[in-house]
Amino acid sequence: MSTPNEFQFPLSFTGPDGIGASPYDEYAEAERPDVCDDGQDPAVALRRTLGMFATGVTVITALKGEEVHGMTANAFMSVSLEPPLVLISVDRRTKMCALLHEGMHYGVSVLCATQAELSDRFAGRSDQVEPRFQVVKDTPLVDGALAHFVARVEKSYWGGDHSLFLGRVEYARQNPGTPLLFHGGRYEKLGA
Repeated sequence: MSTPNEFQFPLSFTGPDGIGASPYDEYAEAERPDVCDDGQDPAVALRRTLGMFATGVTVITALKGEEVHGMTANAFMSVSLEPPLVLISVDRRTKMCALLHEGMHYGVSVLCATQAELSDRFAGRSDQVEPRFQVVKDTPLVDGALAHFVARVEKSYWGGDHSLFLGRVEYARQNPGTPLLFHGGRYEKLGA
């Protein structure tokens, strides 16, 4: 199978491991999106508009030495079943972004409706709950989550102020329960 034309271009502006500054980091004012900002910062307005897309809530985890690192994220998606690939988007300013590189494993724990406090913990908003983990393939996963994935980073990509990590799934399990949702800047639950 040949590569479609839209993917036949040089990736010449990437840094180490496919991540780094590029000429796309800055763009002309005319290229900025037209958002209804009602007098507020256009970036804040865009973030609020993006928040209208309801998502699940995950905790991304990695192990460095004996230390577990984790962060709350809603930017997780399935990419392919064959081969089994998932993608996470991680802010380039975070410690997690600095930890991940090609060949490394990361965990994705899809939180259930009763785990909002754990989400807050990994978002740095609370330390009221102490997380517990199970370790699979040297990767910590949050106990009690609705679903668990362990993926090995295949490629990393520049994504503006985030980096995208494409991972090959090596482990996947699901548990009964209801997902924790995020919409409009707050947690939500599925209606009855």
